Amino acid sequence: MEMSEILGQYELDWAYYTTTFEDYPYDKLKNKTVCVSGTQVFFAKVLTCFLFALNDKQNLNIHVVLVAPDTGVLKKMNNALLKRSDFTFFTTDELLTENSLSDIDICLYSGCCAKSFDSNPHDFIRETQHLKTLLISLSAHQLKQFVLLSDYRTYGNIERGYAVSENEYGYIDLSSASGCISQLLQTMETLVCVYAKKNNFFYTVLRTGVLLGACTEFDDHIFNQMFRSVAKGEPFEIVSSRKKYSFTYIHDLLHTVFMSITTLQKNQIYNVVSKNCTMSTGMLVARIFDLYPDDCKIRLTYNDCDPCYAIALNDQKLIARNCPTSVTMNEIIQLMVSSLKNESKLFLYQNSHEGKLDCIQKILLAYLLEVDRICKKHNIRYFLGGGTLLGAIRHHGFIPWDDDADIMMLREDYNKFLEVVGQELPDGLFLQTSYTDKHCHYPFAKIRINNTIYATQYSKSHTAMHNGMNFDVFAHDKTANSKLGKKLHLQFTLLFRSMIFNRWNHRQIDNKHKFQSFCANILKAIFPIPVTEWLQYKCLRFFEHKKNARFLYDGMGRNVYKEDFPKYFLDDVIEWDFEGYKFPIPKEYDKYLRYLYGDYNTLVFPYKRQTSHDIVLLDLGEYCHFQLPDDFHQL
Repeated sequence: MEMSEILGQYELDWAYYTTTFEDYPYDKLKNKTVCVSGTQVFFAKVLTCFLFALNDKQNLNIHVVLVAPDTGVLKKMNNALLKRSDFTFFTTDELLTENSLSDIDICLYSGCCAKSFDSNPHDFIRETQHLKTLLISLSAHQLKQFVLLSDYRTYGNIERGYAVSENEYGYIDLSSASGCISQLLQTMETLVCVYAKKNNFFYTVLRTGVLLGACTEFDDHIFNQMFRSVAKGEPFEIVSSRKKYSFTYIHDLLHTVFMSITTLQKNQIYNVVSKNCTMSTGMLVARIFDLYPDDCKIRLTYNDCDPCYAIALNDQKLIARNCPTSVTMNEIIQLMVSSLKNESKLFLYQNSHEGKLDCIQKILLAYLLEVDRICKKHNIRYFLGGGTLLGAIRHHGFIPWDDDADIMMLREDYNKFLEVVGQELPDGLFLQTSYTDKHCHYPFAKIRINNTIYATQYSKSHTAMHNGMNFDVFAHDKTANSKLGKKLHLQFTLLFRSMIFNRWNHRQIDNKHKFQSFCANILKAIFPIPVTEWLQYKCLRFFEHKKNARFLYDGMGRNVYKEDFPKYFLDDVIEWDFEGYKFPIPKEYDKYLRYLYGDYNTLVFPYKRQTSHDIVLLDLGEYCHFQLPDDFHQL
């Protein structure tokens, strides 16, 4: 059974996060046997689900072996997960005498990472003894790599303003509870290194900052208590510490675990800190207040004795090894607080596009209604396309975090639309093509609003081009029926598009094939953009008059890389509810959406619910308080 049928949205978020990256070395884990162990029940669940997710999404056939001191860990795991064919459980003592188990390739050991302790020597003995027994057992099973999760406490006490690196240590007071846990963490790391050298396996130690994660049940650190108070709107006090502290979100830790197995240099120690997540308590509280001004009732107090909640970590080593983290503190705060509210509603980030997303979607709806009027008047057939079509089917409106709208047409309707739309658009709207705006070289049409700015990271550098609020119109063109013909048509389309976009942006073409890139760059230098655009136009329409064409392709848009799809997907149209209005969609919308997105009914996970465009220049001008007018034909 897949975990999507069992876990909640926040648990699925961290479990599947590492499976969402493209071009990652997933195959390095294919058919591996991976042991998950440690004395922490919650971490056993996290690591086990992380591996199950890789099997579910990447078909890696990993055999997951959970090893724990006793069967108590199983009581915290979902029974459906325990019945999976890729899962086996042993107690630590059973593993020591187990002969039927094949060799173990990797062990992920949660250790004492984020685990609360006092200065009880029995805890010290129990933890080290379990680790030692496990290392002996794994060595007998030909272990190849051991990943130990540790945390900031191994460094001891660090003075203010110092971010400690992997081979640096602060002061450790063995008479205190914090000193004892530092000694325990150092002892566990040393044990792993000693046994790795003795038994010839690789090791990696990952040290986190204050570890946070929605629905992970990590031990109740003061910062978890603070997030809970915000979720409940309750008062909370925390000392305004002079020091800075590093925070690590579970997504970034699991991502680094994956990279440590597949890519990172072995026999190394790495500090893992989420993106720009080293800050004082005062800075953290200010961030929380910015996001939750009504619920944040945190009071910063002063104390002569700095409580030293954690320490600051230097994570430059991990960044230098091309393994940067990605989750920001604003994202962490929202994920934590929303999950602790115990609400089942769909998670959404706040303040998208400077708080203007709702207004942007209202403007896009007005666009749709205006285009619908024009198309009906001139008997032009069109469909909602891309994410707009997906939103219509799944949400009966915009995808809640979507910031654009698309429609699609067949070529004959697209040509007719371009002929009439210029005269039909109300004042203030501008039809943008490469013919109407000489500084624009997109292959599709946009309708822009004058006196507004809506520029992406990509388009902001083209200052002479009209960069107003936009609405995209795409044409789907016929392509060949034969496999060879379709392949050639696609390759020429990609060549002309690459020549235009790279010359437009003053870049060299690099498609990872040296000879092809060399030839393309020569052609790019020879042909000016207008000539290449003419060639692109001819290429897109090459099969326009083919009578028996059975396939279409999106030569204008981002879906060109999906290659072709059957023409009958767009043969028939039906009406569908979208934001309270009726708009046309393909009758075969299910087949078309599966071609585009696969399992389109499955929502992206919470962390990925970001707006689809990186808007860096945004000015809605007079439309900043836009409301759909009674006469929706006029903007």
